Amino acid sequence: MSEPALRVEPVALVRAMLATADRGRLVAVLLLMIAAALTEGVGIMMLVPMLALVDAGGTGAAVPGRLGELLGGIAGGVTLGQVVLIFLALLIVRAWVKHVQTMKALELQHRMVDRMREAIFAGLVSAEWRWLASRRASDHASLLITDIGRIGGAFQQLLTLAATSFTVAAYLVAAYLLSWQVALVATLGGALILFGFAGHRRHAVQLGRALSGANKALQAEVAEGFDGVRITKMLGGEARQRARFAEVLRSLRTRQVDHAASASHGRTALQLGGGALLAALVYVGLAVLGLPLAALLPILLVFARLVPMLGVMQQSWHSWLHSAAAMAESEALRRETEAAAEMPAPADAVPLALARAVTLSGVGFTYAGREGAALHDIDLVLPARTTTAIVGASGAGKSSLADILMGLLSPDVGEMRVDDDVIAGATRQLWRRSVAYVQQQPFLLGGSIRDNLLWAAPDADEAALRTALEQASADFVFALPRGLDTPVGDRGQQLSGGERQRIALARALLLSPELLVLDEATSALDPANEAAIRRAIAGLHGQVTLVIIGHRQTMLDLADQLVRIEEGRIVHRAEAAE
Repeated sequence: MSEPALRVEPVALVRAMLATADRGRLVAVLLLMIAAALTEGVGIMMLVPMLALVDAGGTGAAVPGRLGELLGGIAGGVTLGQVVLIFLALLIVRAWVKHVQTMKALELQHRMVDRMREAIFAGLVSAEWRWLASRRASDHASLLITDIGRIGGAFQQLLTLAATSFTVAAYLVAAYLLSWQVALVATLGGALILFGFAGHRRHAVQLGRALSGANKALQAEVAEGFDGVRITKMLGGEARQRARFAEVLRSLRTRQVDHAASASHGRTALQLGGGALLAALVYVGLAVLGLPLAALLPILLVFARLVPMLGVMQQSWHSWLHSAAAMAESEALRRETEAAAEMPAPADAVPLALARAVTLSGVGFTYAGREGAALHDIDLVLPARTTTAIVGASGAGKSSLADILMGLLSPDVGEMRVDDDVIAGATRQLWRRSVAYVQQQPFLLGGSIRDNLLWAAPDADEAALRTALEQASADFVFALPRGLDTPVGDRGQQLSGGERQRIALARALLLSPELLVLDEATSALDPANEAAIRRAIAGLHGQVTLVIIGHRQTMLDLADQLVRIEEGRIVHRAEAAE
């Protein structure tokens, strides 16, 4: 079932975008825009005395219109050469101001995009695991990588719209000073042209939504394609995978072409309307008002420049609306992550220690959108520094129970205690600092073995790294030519499954955890690697509280107690002797 389309409110989204920008830099960019517009407007008005002087042979000429009244006959006191020099000086000043404005605007845009990405990413990693587990990671990746990039482009379009608006205002002031009647006709005509684009702008919003959906689909297809490339090859599904990717790519290109076509139609319509408006201005100026050439030519130049500027304004607003859906999704995700944020623990708080037992009392848990509870009335005690094995069929609730034990999930009913501390609210984060986890498919960074170990404990020295590797039966590292600096490849692909698992275990042990959870840690290993992991776990017995989730008898034999779960309930509990 498709998600409902987000409501796009352009003005509210503009305010949200501006709130993200650096206000000091934004004000500086706006002031530079105003300065550039003023030099543009004054430069255009300087054409009038210049033309008047040319018409009078280079000296002593009156400036027509209201501009002449304001200048007080300035053309009579200066030469043509002086006016030309002033005009050139204005051009130089404007060029410098535009350059500074462009660089400051680019810096402002980049800072805003970086702030948005950092805020969204921080919100995601700080959100409740329950909320994160219900979302598709590739959608978040699409927004962070692609859509926020589009928002940056849209912000640049807003700045372009503002700069163009200031320049248009300066031109209109110059036009009204030359002939208010012609300027009024032009203003009304321009407003009519822009009003005619209302439907075109609504269509741009719809195209923006469609493009966001196509970008998400491409991101998901790429992520799933690479994650499943091995099984794709084994199933002989390369052709099907290529066909799916090509279909998603065609859909994206169709949306992009639709956007380009919509923009092209708008430009064509604007050119036709602008041409008609210029023709009307020439007729009004010559046939109706009888303006002198020195006044009419600058007016025509003003409006010849204004028509493409109207096109820039229309295109900038069109591009903003096209990206408004991405901005709406970004704002929606930001609000969702704020609502789903975990209660943070104080940065200087001491991690919880486990002296006696981890105790679950009447714990129940239900995933949103699913029928039936994942866990029912769980009562369980894990004595400190003992090993507990949890077994059960797939979907029985083992992983949900492990997530609660680790502090990733909070029970809907009942409570969990570590000694006398209730694990809830900010205490969950404190408890997680005392917990380590090794999953069935270990996650390794694409750097070296050292990089992966230091990810858990950045301050660990060589002795600590060696000890952790030895405890994890990962001393094979010392026989490698580059030792700890051996690259592991993308997601550890240059290591065998057993080697990856032992590196992950060593990384977990670097944390000196109070509780270590092994989730199907040996289910995909060959006997030799399983034996190595078993030796490592046996060596930890009595030193750390262990939870082993799995079915391998060789691992279950290490347990002090065995817990069996069926349909979210504990149906059997036995001591090791039983």
